[in-house]
Amino acid sequence: MHFKYSAIAASMIAALSLTGCGSDSSDPSTPVEPTAKQIKVIDGYLSQAQVCVDRNSNDSCDSNEIIGLTDGNGTITIKAKDAKYAVIARAIAGQTTDSDKAGKLGNSYELIAHAESKVVTPFTTMAKLQNKTVEALATELNLDSAVVAGDYVAAKAQDGSAEAAKKAHLMARSLTNELAPSLADNDTEALSESADDITKVIEDSINNGDELDDIVIEINDDGTAESKPIIASLSDYLEGQTLSFVSMNKYYAQDEGIFKITLQDGTLTVADDTGASMTEAYTIEGNSLIHIEDGEESIEEFIYVSEQTSLAVTPQNDLNFWTKVDMSGEEFEFPAITQTMIADQTWYFLSDDSTDHKPYPMLAKMVFNKDKNVVISEEGEEDFTIGWRIENNELILDFPEGDNDMYIKLVTKDNNILTIVDGGEEQNKNHFSLLVKDKALAESIVEKWGEEI
Repeated sequence: MHFKYSAIAASMIAALSLTGCGSDSSDPSTPVEPTAKQIKVIDGYLSQAQVCVDRNSNDSCDSNEIIGLTDGNGTITIKAKDAKYAVIARAIAGQTTDSDKAGKLGNSYELIAHAESKVVTPFTTMAKLQNKTVEALATELNLDSAVVAGDYVAAKAQDGSAEAAKKAHLMARSLTNELAPSLADNDTEALSESADDITKVIEDSINNGDELDDIVIEINDDGTAESKPIIASLSDYLEGQTLSFVSMNKYYAQDEGIFKITLQDGTLTVADDTGASMTEAYTIEGNSLIHIEDGEESIEEFIYVSEQTSLAVTPQNDLNFWTKVDMSGEEFEFPAITQTMIADQTWYFLSDDSTDHKPYPMLAKMVFNKDKNVVISEEGEEDFTIGWRIENNELILDFPEGDNDMYIKLVTKDNNILTIVDGGEEQNKNHFSLLVKDKALAESIVEKWGEEI
């Protein structure tokens, strides 16, 4: 078969003519069609963070703008039709996990990035809130701008940028504790001051030769910044440690008391407050401690982990409070509850309200005013107001005549949770309760507490 040269030539000429006509990529009149894209949501990589596209440009995650949740690597795909909008990511306490840390997040916050960014981070968020470029922000924070603008977690594995990336990651990890639950609630001036304080401690840590991947910089109640260890995994928290744990059910706590547990090389030893002990084998998988109890496998899921306060749900739906603080020793002293912790603060009171060994968790919102009144709200009940005061390092709630007042003692404290006991009555001495800062975290604890693992 033979093709005519003239026909081939004519076709090529026509094609070349069409290609050259009006297709100059530099022509500003030519629209660029958006394509689908993948983005990463990063403090560490944030999994199960809710992602929205800000179609109406109001810096808010509206219900009709939600597109889904990030995967285990913090990644989500933005469809082509939404690629031109800014992206908002909601890290939700009790739901979202961070590749940096064990357990679920203890505080909720929102991140935002402009449409052209491939990452959504604390840096893109601060830049947007302060109306500046990420590069300008990096200069202010004494960080490498190229690292800050991208995936600084991945950059830690690259020889040329590892140290700069570790520094950026530490700053990001520390800033998330200062971000508000919603973008609109952020105080940009206070956020800048916190960033400056964190920067100073990071520089001190570098000069001291500290491993930056092992710490976080926290702003204390008195406004000072302090380096603290992070718990990267449940194994880091438990392995080779001696801890205390106790049931948050009053009846279990009265029957069993406070246990001390030591975990070492696959063997755990549990001792009660009488000195009786038992030894079992154990393994740790993800956020779960697995061991044999009464001849059966028992899985305790740790839903919140910190040095001071950790919470684990048992197969019996009991909630156990774990801590590295030795609560059973005679030398234990209750820390002071201060005005700063309570006045002008909102806490969510979480306690087991059962009358037997079956858990019955209750949740109440407590809004403490500076005028020494607290408004208490519980679902299905009418709100009521009572007085509060602090005496002898205790928080006292003055209930109406006929009801017992509460004399609340502080047991442990971190940025998100106060673990407390009611010291007003002897029978309540081992009845542990929680004051939780974040509503989403409090609700997630209640949900898990009443759920079979």
